[in-house]
Amino acid sequence: MAWHWFNWLVLAFYFLAMVGIGVYFSKKNNSTEDYFTASGRIPSWVTACSIYATALSSISFIAIPASVFKEGAIMGMAPLGIILMVIWAAIVFVPFFRTVNVTTAYEYLGRRFDNGFRWVGSLSFILFHLIRMAVVLYLPTLALKEALPSINPTLLLGIVSFLCVVYTSMGGIEAVVWSDAIQTIILLLGAFLIIIIGYNATPGGLSVAFETLVKDGKTIPDSALKLSFTGTTFVGILFGGFFNAIYSYVGSQDIVQRYNTTKNDHEAKKSLFMNVPLLCISVLIFCGMGTALYLFFKFKVALPSNINGNALLPYFVINYIPVGFSGIILAAIFAAAQSTVSSSLNSLSTCVTSDIIAPLKKGLTDKDKLNIAKGVSWGAGLLSTILAIRFLQSGQGDMFLYFQAITGLLGGPIAGLFLIGIFSKRIDNRAAWIGFIISVAVAVYIGNPAGLLTKFIPGYTKPAVFELLISLIIMLACIIPAWIASFVLGKAKEENIAGLTYFTLKDEIIRKEKKESNEYKKSFHKVIS
Repeated sequence: MAWHWFNWLVLAFYFLAMVGIGVYFSKKNNSTEDYFTASGRIPSWVTACSIYATALSSISFIAIPASVFKEGAIMGMAPLGIILMVIWAAIVFVPFFRTVNVTTAYEYLGRRFDNGFRWVGSLSFILFHLIRMAVVLYLPTLALKEALPSINPTLLLGIVSFLCVVYTSMGGIEAVVWSDAIQTIILLLGAFLIIIIGYNATPGGLSVAFETLVKDGKTIPDSALKLSFTGTTFVGILFGGFFNAIYSYVGSQDIVQRYNTTKNDHEAKKSLFMNVPLLCISVLIFCGMGTALYLFFKFKVALPSNINGNALLPYFVINYIPVGFSGIILAAIFAAAQSTVSSSLNSLSTCVTSDIIAPLKKGLTDKDKLNIAKGVSWGAGLLSTILAIRFLQSGQGDMFLYFQAITGLLGGPIAGLFLIGIFSKRIDNRAAWIGFIISVAVAVYIGNPAGLLTKFIPGYTKPAVFELLISLIIMLACIIPAWIASFVLGKAKEENIAGLTYFTLKDEIIRKEKKESNEYKKSFHKVIS
C-alpha cells in the first residue's frame, strides 16, 4: 500500500495543533512559577494523562509490542509493577514533596544533605534526559526509515524535534501537560486501531485467535507463573517494574515536577491514582498490539525477512492500515516521542535554571530566570536533535550502548539517595556520600558501561543478573552502606533533618490532609444543598 498524501495531511494537522497549544499557553507564562508549575492550575485528569504519557515513550510504544510479538504476552506485563509504585508515590511522595516545597527534586537533596548532591542529582538528570530525548526521537525515525525507505529520515527527525521544542519552550509546563493529555488520547486510539485490525485478520474470530496464541506460546506460559525473581517470570517482571520505577516517581524531575502542578495534595494524589487504570490499559495495548501483529502476519500476509524488531509496527501501519487511520497511528508514534521529549525539555530547563544557574549567579530577577529557562529549552532541543542524528548515522547498537550506560550508572544511586534522605533520620551527608560512591561502583561493575571493565580488568565477566532486578541491587548498594556508616560517623543533627524527612514532616502532612478533607466536605455539602 502506497503512503497516501492524506496521511501526511493528518500528520501536519497534528503537528500544527501541538504548536497551537504552545502559542495559546505562552500568553499565560508571566513568571517562572507559571512556566515550571503552571501555578497549580492544572486539572488532576490532565496531570494524570501527562504523567502517563511521559512514562510511555516511543521506546515503549514501538519496542514492547515487538517483544510481545517475538516472546509472548509476558513481555507486556511490566506496567503492573509500576502500579505498585504509583500507589506508593500517591500516598507518600506526593504530600512529602508538596510539603517540602522545592522547585526541583534535587533542591531537596541539597537541603537534606549538601549542595554537592544537588549538583550530582541535577547534572545526572540533565545528562540522562539529553540522551533519552535523542533516543525517543531516533527510534521512531529509524523504524520509519526501514519501513518507508523513500522518506528523508534526517529531515523528518528535524521537523518533529523542532516543532516539539517550539510548543514546549513557548508554552511551558502548561503546554506540555495539555499536549500530553491530547497525545495520550491519540496513543490509545492508535493502539486500539492496531488491535482491531490485527485480530480481524484471524479466520474464525476471537476463539481461533486465542487458541492460536496459546498453541504458539504467545500467551503467558506456566513457567512464567513460578515464584522466582530471576528469568522472565510474572513475579520477576512485577517486582522489577516496581523497582525500576522508583527513580522515575521519587527522583526524576520530569514526574516529580508534576506533583506541584495541581492546586492541592488531594488533586495531585488523584492524578496518580488515575494512572492505575491507564497502566492497566497499557498492559492491554502492549499485549494486544504484539499479539495482533503476530496473528496478522500469521494469517493475512507473510512478514518480509528484512522487517523485524522496531521496524515491525511502523511497517504494519504504513502498509496495511487504511488511509487516514495510518496517519493517525503514525501521529500516535510521534505523540509517544513528543510527550517524552516535551516533558524532558521543560524539566531539564527547570533543573538548569534552578539548580545550576541561579545558585551561581545571584540577583537574577524572575523574568531573567524565565528567559533563561526558555533559552535552555531551545538549546537542549538542539543538542538532543544533533545526538539523535548521530544515532541515525552510527546505527542502533551505538544508541543502546549509550542509553544502557547512562541508565545503569545514574538512576539507581540517585534513587537510593532519595530513599535514605526521606526515610532515615540518622543518615547525614557523610554517610550518604559513602553509600552513593559504593552504589555507583556496583552499578559500574554490574552494567559494564560501554564495555569499559572488559577492556581494563583482565578476566572480567559481567554478572548474570536478571535485568529488571538490577535497580534493586544498585539502590541497596547505596542504602545499606550508608546506614552502616551512620553508626560509625554518628547520627545526623536534628537541625539538619527538621522538616526534611517523612517522619519529621508527618504531623504537618496529616494536618494538611485533614484541612483539605474538611474543605472538600464543605464544598460537597454546598453542592448537594
